[in-house]
Amino acid sequence: MIKVSVKRNKNNDVVEFDISGHAYADEPGKDIVCAAVSMLSQTILLGIYEVLEINVTYDMKNGYLYCCIPDGLSKEKRHEINILLETMIIGFKNIEKSYYQYIEVHDKEV
Repeated sequence: MIKVSVKRNKNNDVVEFDISGHAYADEPGKDIVCAAVSMLSQTILLGIYEVLEINVTYDMKNGYLYCCIPDGLSKEKRHEINILLETMIIGFKNIEKSYYQYIEVHDKEV
């Protein structure tokens, strides 16, 4: 099972997220749940780096992605990054609705 954990601050801003596990919805290379989660999360990470030009701390390896949003962002950059991250979370929750047996999304305040 894929587990997505989103952590927010008291202002409801996403401060970090991690994704771990494998869906095992099909054999490797044919698993649409793993492919969807990987593509969505990696695209958002690239958007943060290449479009918003924000350097985040991240760790990525097989079946795992962790991302921590830096403190001290301007209000404008914080707003922009939250738009991307909220879009990612909506995507994960939508995948969860259709494939709940393969993915769990936990979204909580720290």
